[in-house]
Amino acid sequence: MSRLKSWLSKEDKSIQSAEQKSRRPAADGDAKSGLKSAGVIETETNFYRYLVSKASLLPQADDFDSEIPDNRILLDVELAPALARQATKQENKELFNALKAQLFQDVESRVENRLMSIDDETYHRFSISPYLMDAVNIVNTKAASISRIKPLALKHAGLVQNLVGVMNRFGLVKKSDDKPLEPKDAELCLGFLGIEKIRVFLPYLIVHESLKDAGAKFHQTSRKIWNHVQITAQAASALASLEDGLDPDEVYMLALFHEMGAAMLLHIVDECFYETRHELSRDAAESGASEVSHKLAEITSAVPVLDRLMPMKAKALSAEISARYKLNFFRLAPTLEDLSQSMSIDEMGPAARVIAQGRSYAVFKQMYKEELIDKVQATALLNYYQIDTNKIKLLNKQKYLKVPKVEP
Repeated sequence: MSRLKSWLSKEDKSIQSAEQKSRRPAADGDAKSGLKSAGVIETETNFYRYLVSKASLLPQADDFDSEIPDNRILLDVELAPALARQATKQENKELFNALKAQLFQDVESRVENRLMSIDDETYHRFSISPYLMDAVNIVNTKAASISRIKPLALKHAGLVQNLVGVMNRFGLVKKSDDKPLEPKDAELCLGFLGIEKIRVFLPYLIVHESLKDAGAKFHQTSRKIWNHVQITAQAASALASLEDGLDPDEVYMLALFHEMGAAMLLHIVDECFYETRHELSRDAAESGASEVSHKLAEITSAVPVLDRLMPMKAKALSAEISARYKLNFFRLAPTLEDLSQSMSIDEMGPAARVIAQGRSYAVFKQMYKEELIDKVQATALLNYYQIDTNKIKLLNKQKYLKVPKVEP
């Protein structure tokens, strides 16, 4: 049994014990959480850092590389050359670390400047296409129909392939010749599913495609974000079923898009990294420092920049992206703005609140499984977001990482 299941399967008294250790009483329906504690802020910051690289949260091992073997005594004739080689290695290491520090500082500065004034071209290349969001808007109208969304959905080749791939995986549509479905059969798939299933399935495909694209640059980060938004969406949908006036399917769709900013940051940081590294290499070559140019080529990504900027920028960027779409029937922009700007969960509207709660459960589920938080930290997080024992039981019964409305 996993560490997570082992804890959650214990009796209520185990959870209550952890609540007492956190020195914060479990929240009831009318309780107020107030401002976040430093511990909750740290957990959420570290979660973004986990998305970037788990290694950044683990103790760093001492890097020791000696030219002098520890299993024998060197002769005098061997000692001097060994010490010289070790000194050279140390100089090269210091040069490499200095270059990395300068490179990452320049990359971060470039990213910050880009984020202050994102141009239309950047939005066009690195965010979800407006015509796909138009399709999401349409499926949320009373007059939604397959015929209205078909021209928009079928324009995106990657989405079409994803749609057909899912249908083949579950064997939901059979052709007369029993051959696998092809992209040209996408219209057949849409007709088979119908508008009610497509309403939720289409946003799922759209977000998946956007993260697959970002995954070409930061594969592990993109995969973890995709798992995170799926868990958040399912948890938020389950919690929405407890609230009057909330549509669980709409909440599911809204939650899927809550990390659009994180996905765009993957693109922007990667592009700024390669631009900056190219400029530094060119300057080094022009000044005759070929060794510097060679060393720069050994630095292949700007993970430390992403590690620093993701916690600070992702939420606000998600809200900024959503505000650019014209979604009259899909409350994405106000919901993500609520998530980004509210000082506490008490200030959030109903949809944003259950998404924030679903997100906190996803943070807990992913970080506790990886042993990056303990029971006290996990309980403090869940208590702040007013996830009591009954809600934990409800969320624990959900099946996560499933294809909505499609997977049997």
